[in-house]
Amino acid sequence: MTRYLPILFSCLALPLTLTPVSDLRAQEAERWFQIEVSIFSNENLADRASEQWAPSSTSLSYPGTIRRLQSLLDLFMLEELRPESSNAATFVDAPATTIPAAPTLQAQIAATGPFPAKPRGDFRFLDFARDAFVQLPNSESAFVQTNRAIERSPEHRLLFHGLWRQPVFGAGRATPLYIQGGLNYGDQNELQGALTIRFNQNADRVVVDADLWLSEFSIVGTTETDWQLPPVPTRLRRVYDATDSGSELNYQIQRIYRLQQSRDMRSTEFHYIDHPALGLVILVNPYEVPPAPAPELNLSLEDAQ
Repeated sequence: MTRYLPILFSCLALPLTLTPVSDLRAQEAERWFQIEVSIFSNENLADRASEQWAPSSTSLSYPGTIRRLQSLLDLFMLEELRPESSNAATFVDAPATTIPAAPTLQAQIAATGPFPAKPRGDFRFLDFARDAFVQLPNSESAFVQTNRAIERSPEHRLLFHGLWRQPVFGAGRATPLYIQGGLNYGDQNELQGALTIRFNQNADRVVVDADLWLSEFSIVGTTETDWQLPPVPTRLRRVYDATDSGSELNYQIQRIYRLQQSRDMRSTEFHYIDHPALGLVILVNPYEVPPAPAPELNLSLEDAQ
């Protein structure tokens, strides 16, 4: 990418205690992994210009089975923003200018109190130890130094950081994960796309399939008008996502840079995917889901006898 990246990551090497995925004999059992990913931009314009980027070769779309990470914010929202509320369609289906910006919405929640995002009968808190595709707290992160080094670099910007656990399957059962990061431009973000974590054909390696795109926006018109971004599926949108609610600017897409790569990985290894406009670092560790705690039984002395 740039001549600075070897220096940037030289101090970030993690212990490489190789732990290959178990063989096909265990294929029928669910095998979980903890995945941590950081995606950052390369701000060096010379690197971005080193390859030709044409609208005709950039046809973008989201997989039909794509989902997003859950977070604690997904559990609580204002009553009028709940999907079950009669007023919810006003926010979800209306233009982005009517959706409160994230700081405003958080202030409203703090002032009025949270409500469950689901009906009370189905409501439960996230189980960070046993639920799949849940954003884990930073206290679980192994990328603290990595992200700090990226943020301090004058030629890079941290666009996305994800840390979650999930069962991993072969390509036919793998679930693509929606990626969104960077600055917001109306209904779109600088960074969007999908990551899929799966097994290879022999189930002896974990594979990451990255299909990401970084968009350059401008309020100045361009002669290249064929750049197109796919609409974000409605089910992936969150009412508290930051939007340009106070702006009536008509953003134009100047250019789209696409990263489309697959990488076989060994668990506990620190992997880096290079690209003229983007960089991705990923760490995958085996994870054993703890058994659910036994229910507490409050038996009286007479019941025990």
